[in-house]
Amino acid sequence: MSMQVKPVKNPWETSFENLTTKVHKSIKKAASDATKTIVADVKQQVVGEQAMQTQQAMQAPQSFLEIKEQVKPEEKKKLELWRRNLADLEAQIKKAREERLKREQESGRVKEQEKQQKKVVEEKKKKEEPVWKKMMKMGSQAERKVNAGG
Repeated sequence: MSMQVKPVKNPWETSFENLTTKVHKSIKKAASDATKTIVADVKQQVVGEQAMQTQQAMQAPQSFLEIKEQVKPEEKKKLELWRRNLADLEAQIKKAREERLKREQESGRVKEQEKQQKKVVEEKKKKEEPVWKKMMKMGSQAERKVNAGG
């Protein structure tokens, strides 16, 4: 007969940190993408204005709307990328949460099955009384005392 060792349940299993460790690659990618775009925006604001001023001095002056239209497609791409990454992260967190809930429900079912099995075994033991106990219960109270040796 082999003893089954039950694994110790991790009390921190439902913590936010453990949920995010399962999706850390996606989070890391989203964070790096966000950092890159922020750096690019800052660089454009700091250096881009000077470059635009020198470009304007060399060329015919462009209107503000033309410059804005050139930037829009890049911003749209960045926004779309951010939205996709965010949707992926939300889906992965939702999946991890569902898996955790499923495991908890499964462990609850297993415990319930064990209780039912124990109950069945106890009922069997009660039904399978030895013959000598049944014989002791037969007859009057006086006969039982005599049979019991008292």
